Amino acid sequence: MQLRPLLQALEQMPYACLKEVTIVAQEIQCAVDAFNSGAEYGGCSPYVPRWDYTLMPLPGQQRSATEGWIKFPLDEMVYYINRSRPEVFAPPEHHLERLQTQLQKDRELLRAGQAPAREHFFRSIKNHAATHRISLPEGRENEFAEWAYANPNRCPGLRLNHEVYRALMMNYTDVPETADFSDLAHIFAIPYVEAATLDNRMRHYCTIASRKMMKFGAAYNFADRLYEDVAVLIQRNPT
Repeated sequence: MQLRPLLQALEQMPYACLKEVTIVAQEIQCAVDAFNSGAEYGGCSPYVPRWDYTLMPLPGQQRSATEGWIKFPLDEMVYYINRSRPEVFAPPEHHLERLQTQLQKDRELLRAGQAPAREHFFRSIKNHAATHRISLPEGRENEFAEWAYANPNRCPGLRLNHEVYRALMMNYTDVPETADFSDLAHIFAIPYVEAATLDNRMRHYCTIASRKMMKFGAAYNFADRLYEDVAVLIQRNPT
């Protein structure tokens, strides 16, 4: 109830809703379509008309349970979700051990010289494609991965996330916690927004990654879109 007036005020402002959780799938599918047709990557649009559409459906369901509802205000969306599935708004603590273990394995490969950037990206795009059940060009999977890697403007969210993760991998003393992995997940969305807030460490890694992508020919320096918090964003963009 304390949040209700804030959510109602927010809904009166101009806003757009971005379905962050499917950005990787959309990018890879768009890249596959472009590769198969011999065209250049044309990008994707992860925007949806309503905030509840940004959430993933329950397992076994193709659509959100609220998709058919009309005149569904933002404050009521939050109220009903919090009443029925409060874990949606909780930090993803249950993923922390798995993510830290995977990072440690990747660092061990890096130390052993078995995780060069190109091959690591190839594995990453193949794993994401398998997770989202996207069929890569049969018999040309490595050729497709090479094509995607050759230009950082293809699958920019995936590439930026990959480069940030690489920067994190290379700092062996940094042991990320739940909030850090949450920030890492948000990085997929940075190419699709004008501004984003990240904590100091993740902004640092993202700046390193953005510089690397610029050297490869990226069209934008995504580090220019990063801010410490909304107050800094407003201060630097008063109009």
